[in-house]
Amino acid sequence: MTLSFIAELHLSHPDLPLTPTIESISTGTIEVDAQPLTAPGNGTGPTVFFSLRDADDRCVRTFESALARDHTVNEWQSELEFEDCRIYKIILSQHAKLTAPEISTLGVRILSIRSSGEGWQFQLQASDKERLGAYWQYCRDEDIQFTLEKLYSTGTSAQTDVGNHLQAHLTERQQEVARTATRMGYYESDGSSAAEVAAELDISPSTLSTHLRRITAKLFSHVFGS
Repeated sequence: MTLSFIAELHLSHPDLPLTPTIESISTGTIEVDAQPLTAPGNGTGPTVFFSLRDADDRCVRTFESALARDHTVNEWQSELEFEDCRIYKIILSQHAKLTAPEISTLGVRILSIRSSGEGWQFQLQASDKERLGAYWQYCRDEDIQFTLEKLYSTGTSAQTDVGNHLQAHLTERQQEVARTATRMGYYESDGSSAAEVAAELDISPSTLSTHLRRITAKLFSHVFGS
């Protein structure tokens, strides 16, 4: 089997598609079912199919009400309804910040995209780590908060961890922040919020965000090298 790398990461930015809608619902999960891999060229946003899963009637009402106010959404309609999910056809606005075209340009495969916390959780597959590193740099340039949750390889000589020596590159405080965020499920869809993790650490949410960005920067420097 050819060696490849799987990355699970969390992205957040106010202009990522449906971010205001994600922030409005406390239950349910939004998944991307189908989206174009190239940016639209006709002055309008792309059409993307999303599914809302594990949502009760109240969540559905909140979700649809939020779509009507979401600045990243131009038009939307409910396409199909099943027992455990609803499928929506959504035309994004020109305000929506898209990363899928860059992912495609880099030759990286999208395995899944779903809402998590106040942003999106991506699972990506790449033939080498440098492609993932290039995507990380792209997100940094676009001011998109990028947090790597897991990185592992498949195929010959596969490894299941990011590196046994990463801990030595983090300060004691950064290790505490990383452990606390993981323990409280900060990156899980039903985990603690940034405010809750910050309160546990007795710091402000903005300070928590700074710590997490620095941890991610050290993580990528360790994994991909300079």
